[in-house]
Amino acid sequence: MTPTTYAADFNMTNVEARAKTLVNSAYDAKPLPIPAFLKDLSPEQYAQIQDVMPLWRGDHLPFQAQFYLPGSWFQRPVVIRSVVDGVVQPIRFTLKHFSFGDLHVPKDMPGELGYAGFRLLAPLNTPPRYNEFISFLGATYFRAVGKNAIYGTSTRGLGIDTAQPSGEIFPYFKQFWLVRPKAGATRMVVYALMDSPVATGAYRFTIQQGDSSTVHVDATIYLRKPVQVLELAPLTSMYWHGHGRGITAGDWHPAQHDSSDLVMANGNGEWITRPIDNPLYTQTTTYDMDHPEGFGLIQEDRQFSAYEGIATNYQRRPSVWVQPDGDWGKGQVRLVELPTNNRDMDNVVAFWVPAHEPAPKTPLHFAYTVRFFLDNHGLIPLAHPVGTYLGNDMKVPGARTVVIDFAGGALTNLPGTAPMQIHLNAADNAKVLSQRLEWNKEEHVWRVLAVIQPQPDSPSNVRCFLTLDNQVMSDTWTYLLHAAKE
Repeated sequence: MTPTTYAADFNMTNVEARAKTLVNSAYDAKPLPIPAFLKDLSPEQYAQIQDVMPLWRGDHLPFQAQFYLPGSWFQRPVVIRSVVDGVVQPIRFTLKHFSFGDLHVPKDMPGELGYAGFRLLAPLNTPPRYNEFISFLGATYFRAVGKNAIYGTSTRGLGIDTAQPSGEIFPYFKQFWLVRPKAGATRMVVYALMDSPVATGAYRFTIQQGDSSTVHVDATIYLRKPVQVLELAPLTSMYWHGHGRGITAGDWHPAQHDSSDLVMANGNGEWITRPIDNPLYTQTTTYDMDHPEGFGLIQEDRQFSAYEGIATNYQRRPSVWVQPDGDWGKGQVRLVELPTNNRDMDNVVAFWVPAHEPAPKTPLHFAYTVRFFLDNHGLIPLAHPVGTYLGNDMKVPGARTVVIDFAGGALTNLPGTAPMQIHLNAADNAKVLSQRLEWNKEEHVWRVLAVIQPQPDSPSNVRCFLTLDNQVMSDTWTYLLHAAKE
């Protein structure tokens, strides 16, 4: 496709027109061929392939781009072009731009492979040297980091039918347009065209790197046909074990996870914290919300000693927060937790489900900002749970010990003599056998200790928050508590 195919001022309208054309056309499921050498690479082998000639290298611009070859888990080639002064231009593929490490490359490797995705670089951690800070690779996945962070939780452009019996559908970005930045620019703009058997879409990403990195997403999607679950702003993470939650499978680390909590801000002012778990079976939990202010997957503990992972460095994995742009109305935040016995599987997904799904071929416009950050302070205005610990009570069959540490907010300046009140409720016929409140003077933490006995065959939805003189002092801690196994 030549640059003259598009108007001289390429913008979101052009991509939306392409998405509308796609939804009115038959879905083309024909995969593009890639060499068996690349297709059969392990993830470790694939990681050896590096683009050593970034786009815009030597142009003294604030951003550069590197590309991924198709291969291993990423077998779908995509078309990537640049936009220079409003005009679309091809990005020529050159196999010589890639280093293959110690891989033995076949002599008959095709010279026109195409790309599987890309990553952006900027002078983030070691200026003037450029560092990778965001990556678009596979389906509609993208993930980013701020200063001194490493990759952890990812996000996606769209999710379809996660954890449904019919099977999940993964839309994918089939084309990208990288807008060449001006000298001194602080933001990078990327356009993307999405396709799938059930939905098409146009996306505009406005990307900014720094201490925290942000991506503002403008999207227009079209459904080819109705779906069971339409998932906006999906977040994907990993939780194996920690603080008495999850099966360790013999692992010696105190914890291994990219995220510890799902946090939600409802439009009525309530903040909710749901500690993440690694259940024995697939578990889906829904939270009805009205005019949401945001939701995200948070990594609470930032101390190396909480994880003891020299190679994994979970304390440097970013928290990720989704803030709607405009009113998203009524809907649900849905959390899906899948069982895992290792750290290599992303087993946690959180997303927004709108109350009403658009009719097929009717455009749905939505926008939001997703932020990747290390410093959680200032996100939640009230005191919030900074630690959740679970154990079994040995005296009562099936009973669980629940420990919740609240800190921050207005609690920071209160003495331990303040007459704080616990509000704890265990639904589904569970019994609250005991509860008490302790104050940790050294850490300035209010600790709730409770023993709860859920029904053997029915987990209990437990909620807890603190008040002082009838004023709410904390966000609401909630958890789906299963009875202890004999």
